[in-house]
Amino acid sequence: MGPAVTRRYGIRRSYPAFMLVFLLGSLLNMFAPGMELLLLGKILQGFASGSLFLTILPVSLRSFPNRVRNRFLLLAIGGLFGSSAIGALLGSLSLTSDTWRWLFAVSAVTSALCLLIGPSALPAEPSPQTPRPALDKSGIASLALFMSALTVPLYYLQEKGLGSLYVWPFFLICLLLLILFLTVDYAKENPLLPWKALLFSKPVFGTVMSIASHISLIIALAGTNGVLRSVREMPFMNLTFFYLWFFIGILVSALLCTVLYDRLGPGILGFAGSLAVIAVSLQWLHLDVEVPLSTMYLQIACLGGGISMTLISGALGTAMAGNLHHAALRSVSLHFMRNLAGAVAAPFVGWFLYRQSAIHYETFRSQMSVTNPALNAKMSELAGHLMAGGLTASEAKKSAASTLLVEVKKSALLGAYQNLFTILLVLGIVMLLASFGKALTGKGRSLVQKEQAPKAQSAQDPVPVLALPQPLAEPAGR
Repeated sequence: MGPAVTRRYGIRRSYPAFMLVFLLGSLLNMFAPGMELLLLGKILQGFASGSLFLTILPVSLRSFPNRVRNRFLLLAIGGLFGSSAIGALLGSLSLTSDTWRWLFAVSAVTSALCLLIGPSALPAEPSPQTPRPALDKSGIASLALFMSALTVPLYYLQEKGLGSLYVWPFFLICLLLLILFLTVDYAKENPLLPWKALLFSKPVFGTVMSIASHISLIIALAGTNGVLRSVREMPFMNLTFFYLWFFIGILVSALLCTVLYDRLGPGILGFAGSLAVIAVSLQWLHLDVEVPLSTMYLQIACLGGGISMTLISGALGTAMAGNLHHAALRSVSLHFMRNLAGAVAAPFVGWFLYRQSAIHYETFRSQMSVTNPALNAKMSELAGHLMAGGLTASEAKKSAASTLLVEVKKSALLGAYQNLFTILLVLGIVMLLASFGKALTGKGRSLVQKEQAPKAQSAQDPVPVLALPQPLAEPAGR
């Protein structure tokens, strides 16, 4: 909704309004006495940050002169994508300090700073005589209905499973509402979701690259966090270092893309990033507790760099594929689908891990029999060590059984996470194939355009590739 509201009311009014909503959400979370206000604050933060994403991104791109426009990738990858790593880093710091309200205090301070800086930094509004498109009210209504219905099955998915009447019928209803939303918007001159702009080869490959990368990010963060906390019981400070390495990998990716994007194009960069994801996924298929932490630090850095390189290359390659006057339309559609896929993927990951860990646990439990010689040998060895420490025979036997049960639970969890990393491998292959298709369609436009000589340099830069959406009309003289 961000670009639609900005087209209607202008960025100097829409940006502060969205930022005020975010500030209100931060203050609610900072002082929330219970879960109800905390949820309301998170809803306000999510609404505001989602609306701000494609509102401020075009302004950020336009702030870079043509000759250094490739440096925008440092902001897009290191800042926008890197914020996911910074979120994990701050989260682990909050666990280390056993406090969390300061996170929302920081977000309140930063949003207040944005409100102070905005009036002087935001671009001037166009002439008041410039016609402004009306808001797509029917699109907003159908989208709100779809999103509201979607919360029900996602809420009950992990607890009740796909077969529950609280889940699959609502997913079917959501599918029908999504079709209604896309149908309502299809024929509009200024649709809320201009998905027609993606319907040719270059944008399609870039969209698949971005969506698969975003889901890979969700799986990577959920999987590694679970292995390190639930299986390896890593101290929170080590978890902080782990996500610091994740951020370092993203920064390296940002630097490489800044230097190489115009030379190689999004397809080749995505191909390289996908190979990094596949390489790490193959190693994590057999991940165990004996893997050194230093190795995992390097692996998460490679994974962060590979995912970010593929995602941003796909997103920017999609925006710049075709008529630049429609670049923002393609970006709106791509990022809507990307964020929706990520939001839906997170509960599915939770449900998958819950189900797989239960299956592995029951498998291991069925093997725990008094007739199992390996189990009896291990029980006897543990009981012997405990008796040597001063326990009686009966106490040592009970403690050994309890210890083995904990190990079985950890083994079941580890097996579930290894299955999750199998999905990460599949997504890496999808990213690789999409990147290959993107490369076959050509390198595409460069961020830094060649300036005309010997004419004097124009005061106006080339048309920004992520300009705010305009009506779907062909430029004159096409």
